[in-house]
Amino acid sequence: MAGTFTAQNKVRPGAYINVIGDGVVSEVSNTGTLLLFSDQQLDWGATGAITLTASSNFKKLLGTGLTDPKLAALNEALKDAETVKFVNLNGGDKAKATADPFEVTAKYPGARGNDITFSIEADPNDNTRATVKTILGTEVVAEESITWSGLADYTGNDYVDVKPKSDSSASNFTTASVKLTGGKTTLADMASTMTDALNNEEFAVATTGGISAESNAHALLVQGIKRLRENEGLKVRGVVPFNSPANYEGISQVANGYVLGDGTVISATLAAARFAGMSANADEVTSLTYANVNDAVAASPKLDYEATKKALVAGKIVFTTRRGGNVVVEQDINSLTSFSSKKPNSWAKNRVVRVMDTVAQYCEDTFEDSFIGTQTNNAAGRDLFKANIASYLADEESEGAIGTFDPATDITVAQGADKDSVVVSLTITPMDSMEKLYMTITVK
Repeated sequence: MAGTFTAQNKVRPGAYINVIGDGVVSEVSNTGTLLLFSDQQLDWGATGAITLTASSNFKKLLGTGLTDPKLAALNEALKDAETVKFVNLNGGDKAKATADPFEVTAKYPGARGNDITFSIEADPNDNTRATVKTILGTEVVAEESITWSGLADYTGNDYVDVKPKSDSSASNFTTASVKLTGGKTTLADMASTMTDALNNEEFAVATTGGISAESNAHALLVQGIKRLRENEGLKVRGVVPFNSPANYEGISQVANGYVLGDGTVISATLAAARFAGMSANADEVTSLTYANVNDAVAASPKLDYEATKKALVAGKIVFTTRRGGNVVVEQDINSLTSFSSKKPNSWAKNRVVRVMDTVAQYCEDTFEDSFIGTQTNNAAGRDLFKANIASYLADEESEGAIGTFDPATDITVAQGADKDSVVVSLTITPMDSMEKLYMTITVK
């Protein structure tokens, strides 16, 4: 990746792509992984991003089940996102114990390791054989059969690391049960952890949904997304609960929440995680306007007609209760509210932004993966690059992502100011979904 440009004066090889509007200001997606930041103290799990799906073993990876209130944001996100990278702040010391002939260490740091019991049950008929159990709280989470001859081969399981004691004088198994101790939780710094994850993880959408609306984590994420989009050309987006206006096409802000069928009230910050999950799975031909929140029965709080209009004009995502009781996303918008000829009001629509981002990311990836350092910068090489983009955009047109595209007039690929530079001028018309019906019925 490289970023954007103001002049042909770049030093590093790469694709520098500006996306600008060319339209009149009227009155008033790529799919992938969700990066979810959390400030919850889980006392277990690897530090940093942990890749999860709805079928993951959450107790193994995070030390608790998905129904734990500490994982409420993750639970909401996984209702619509296929893959979530959960950024865990857990750090500290690992719990340990000695159970002859083993030294046992918790797989991860944190106080949750102190809830682990490791037991060895010698076979009463053959003390060269034993059953070892790992118990988290009161639940047996791992059970293995081992032999004395295979002692060195047993290294533990998903909860503990095990190795033979260096000073053990035992020659067979004896029954023993020990509780691990010494586990201590030290939470990693949110700002540095967020920066590291944003810089190194692959994702489509990032969110701080689930974190208190007053936290500065949301402002940090907004800054991080802007930096990635503007300085590094990485077309990712963010979702945060509404606190102060972001006024940016790469950020959506959620104004309210909803009530689930079992009566659980999902706050605006938890609802931000849900909308982020929906956004991560939406492609460039998908709009989330009127998308159902399947397990919700009412918006919370409910906004009346005027309040809903005011929220939309302010660039807020609003959940609405429709007649019949189903809850929907009122309109799939972002927080951009200040429009210009360079950023017309169509840029406030997330489907339009997903189209622009998808095209820009494709051009960048294609240039950097297939053309940098391998193709000669002559007419034939530039024509090959042009043909590649034109073929891709023909597919986007047929799928309804963009309007009619004419490679003869809508794209030029020329020699840049330097021998190694290429200048591309590309015009596309992102399409949007139907949202408003204006109809007149005349009855005679």
